Amino acid sequence: ATKNSAGAKRNMGGGAHWMEVSRPHAIAGEVCGFFAWIWIFYRAKEDLPVVLGMRHPWEHAEDPWQVHDHVENLDVLENEWEEFNAKATRPGEDDDDDDDDDEDEDDDDEEEDDDDE
Repeated sequence: ATKNSAGAKRNMGGGAHWMEVSRPHAIAGEVCGFFAWIWIFYRAKEDLPVVLGMRHPWEHAEDPWQVHDHVENLDVLENEWEEFNAKATRPGEDDDDDDDDDEDEDDDDEEEDDDDE
């Protein structure tokens, strides 16, 4: 601390006055600080080997959210899907989309005629 021209000790910030906050704000600060430390510890648990050089970042750790699905009769399902895909991509006798569109247009024309009357 420095002295002013009168020789009195001068404290920066207005003296030895501590910042006072209300009780709810103090509790909110402690809660936020708690969660901040929890997050820091969690990130340390996940990334500390990388930070300490024990593992490269591109060598990913075990993924706890990885899906391990075992599908029974996978070959049968794949064959059924391939058959469906072949039928769906090949236009043929089952392709009646154009007929449905024509019928819809005719229905629209009839509705417009009914409105004019």
